[in-house]
Amino acid sequence: MTVREAARNVFLTDGGWENADINWLAGDASFRRYARLNQAGKTAMLMDAPPPKESVGPFLRVGKILSEAGIKTPQVLRADQNNGFLLLEDFGDDTFTRLLNRGKNAATLYDMAVDALIRMRREIVQQPSEIPDYLPSTRAEHLSIVLDWLWPEILPTKPTVMQRNEFIDLWRNALVKAPTLGTGLVHRDFHVDNLMLLGDGTCGVLDFQDAAWGPLAYDLASLIEDARRPLEPAIRTRCIERYTEAFPELKENEVIDAIAVHGGQRHMRVVALWVRLWRRDGKPNYLRHMRHTWNLLEASLCHPILAEVRAFLTKHMPNEAREQAIMLGDTVK
Repeated sequence: MTVREAARNVFLTDGGWENADINWLAGDASFRRYARLNQAGKTAMLMDAPPPKESVGPFLRVGKILSEAGIKTPQVLRADQNNGFLLLEDFGDDTFTRLLNRGKNAATLYDMAVDALIRMRREIVQQPSEIPDYLPSTRAEHLSIVLDWLWPEILPTKPTVMQRNEFIDLWRNALVKAPTLGTGLVHRDFHVDNLMLLGDGTCGVLDFQDAAWGPLAYDLASLIEDARRPLEPAIRTRCIERYTEAFPELKENEVIDAIAVHGGQRHMRVVALWVRLWRRDGKPNYLRHMRHTWNLLEASLCHPILAEVRAFLTKHMPNEAREQAIMLGDTVK
């Protein structure tokens, strides 16, 4: 038995779950692991977030903020922050992704998702002290992953210091110029994999621990330009219309600009994230999303605000290099 396993057993025993059957679920892109516990007909979810790679503190803090705003998040039944264990309410298995795959009406589910964003915007109007800023400078620096992982994978040489600085500066300038649709709590990974249909017919939200205070356009773009799942144009339009009807002060051109630029920054980061998950973490299956993610990125780069970024990529990351990146995903079965 490892030290980690022993600590987990103590946590479960102290919480009265020492005789539970433990069923580990499929992993995600983080170092966290989840298991469903079943004991005497009762279930709960175990989060195993090993320090120092993970921390349960942000999950607890953001979950409380969302819950107070009327957003359904798993109730925390027991917590051990020092060792990185949480015992959570079991929301079941009905993620929006699984429901869509089973033929559930997409319009209904995406309406629920947009309504959750609307509620977050309306109810969380003051930045909580524990929620960090999600500034253009921070987000541009996050794109260092492109230079560290994607660039060396598809180009013969590493980027120079001058190229690195120019790439980051161009993205920062574009993010500063882009409309935000307002600032507020940003989930940062708001898509159908992290949304659940609960037993009472409402929407539950998961994986919110990385939330920050930034452009509200980011979560809307994340939902309707999902790197993992192509969205029908009619549903995309429906989502935008539902959101803007709730906030008539938003102008159509601002929404288009905001989604293009903030979505583009996310796509730029994610195409490199797929490579890092493969090379560093031994998770090649994410590469299967590369072609769709790259298509979303190319569409975003057509926007005038991203013209200088597009010119930089055209010069330093030519078509044959981009095609090489796309073909990485085509090799995954």
